[in-house]
Amino acid sequence: MTVAVLAVSDKRGSATIAQTLYAETEQSITDRERLQALRKLSAAPGGFSDHKPDKHQRRKIIRFIGK
Repeated sequence: MTVAVLAVSDKRGSATIAQTLYAETEQSITDRERLQALRKLSAAPGGFSDHKPDKHQRRKIIRFIGK
């Protein structure tokens, strides 16, 4: 991310105030969006589930692996 510093604060403030002190360059925005699209397209379909296996599923996994 490439940003241009517009102003500098002399004391610590909130994030909303900090966002007014800098601006991201147009080139940086386009590069970031392009990389995000590439990551989304290159992600493997399927993948990991969003939950842990239950007791029955764990036993099947252990039998499959052979431990």
